[in-house]
Amino acid sequence: MTTLKKQWIICLFAVIMLLSACGEAGTGQPLSGEQDDSEASNEVVEIEFLHMHAGDIIDKMVEEYHKSQNKVRVKPVFVQGNYEGIIEKIQTQAAAKQLPDVFTNGFVYTRFALDTLPVVPASSFVEKDKNDLSDFFPTMLNLGKGDDGKQYAMPFAVSTPILFYNADHFKEAGLDPENPPKTWQDVRDAAKKLTVNGRYGVYFDYNITGNWIYQAMTETAGGQMMSKDLKTVGFDSDAGRKALEYWVDLVNTDKSMPVLDTQQANQSFQSGNISMYVSTTAYLASFREQSQFDIRTATFPSLDGKRVVPAGGNNLVILAQDPKKQEAAWDFVKFATSPKATSMIAQGFGYMVTRNSALEDQQLMGHFLQENPAAKVTYEQIEDMVPWYNFPGSSGSKVYKIVQDNIQAALLQQKSVDQAVKDAATQSNALLN
Repeated sequence: MTTLKKQWIICLFAVIMLLSACGEAGTGQPLSGEQDDSEASNEVVEIEFLHMHAGDIIDKMVEEYHKSQNKVRVKPVFVQGNYEGIIEKIQTQAAAKQLPDVFTNGFVYTRFALDTLPVVPASSFVEKDKNDLSDFFPTMLNLGKGDDGKQYAMPFAVSTPILFYNADHFKEAGLDPENPPKTWQDVRDAAKKLTVNGRYGVYFDYNITGNWIYQAMTETAGGQMMSKDLKTVGFDSDAGRKALEYWVDLVNTDKSMPVLDTQQANQSFQSGNISMYVSTTAYLASFREQSQFDIRTATFPSLDGKRVVPAGGNNLVILAQDPKKQEAAWDFVKFATSPKATSMIAQGFGYMVTRNSALEDQQLMGHFLQENPAAKVTYEQIEDMVPWYNFPGSSGSKVYKIVQDNIQAALLQQKSVDQAVKDAATQSNALLN
């Protein structure tokens, strides 16, 4: 046999063996890049979850989720800077086309997310799976809806502004800790009595993100943050002035309220240098752990029989574009908003649960609320809850800073109340139009 013939036979044999191997792959094992049903059913999908909640509560919740199933693995990523920090991170990732699969979006940025991000509507999964949402508080579900009424996001961590107070200071000042202030005037009167020995009587957390407390004050006074036609801001009104005048009087006339940022105010209240503190119920857990006095809570103070409390906190928003990751993200969102998980968030941080059944279950919130009555108060004003106002347009988020700066100027008496409100409105309208 010639050398050439031998080489031809060897090549032919190699081709036959290769075809045989391919035939076996086609009948038994998947080819490279393919999966059979058994492998697909065992596939683990990994998703990224961006959030702004410090501490280990989120990690514990994710661990519980992992124990409940073996198809999805969640990588929680903490972002500093509260809701603004999350938005800045999301914008950076969007530019790099590396968006997370799920993230916590502050209610104050709901409109911004829907207008600028590729949000996957929660309603598409709800309709497909025929999920029953009747257990959610309706006012909380509304926080994740767009102007078209569609459910885009699911409520995760929800709060309302409440009045924290130092019951020990109340007793020292001759005030009844069992009968806390209920109205704006009650708070002002109590603050005067509590302003003694270098202590301040009250602090309204006007510095908190998104003009949250200013919205609560303005709308409680009968006003709105935006005009009905959405063309101009609405706080340039008697109600907007009344809200700011109240704070200016506390700071400059009564001298019962300090001018501080939120972090300074938190520390002052916890150390006993402020007796009453109006801010988010989400601070309850940390206040309870870090304070050495009898902390109690009361509802947000009313005016003329009216109370309006914007919902603070955040929704879970799905951004995953891959179909498998979308399904995985929705599975995680369902767990994260379940009665068990929402109870973990409520107890761990101080937020409200989003599900009726969690409140009724002794194993979830029932016993906890009996042991921690201060956590009950926020539920007493759930019917007074309204959405955290979102200013329209791509420049809407800049309005919050404008309002904040003018509030600060009025408190420091650099501007009159009237001038501060007018300037805030003029500057804001220029951005919105």
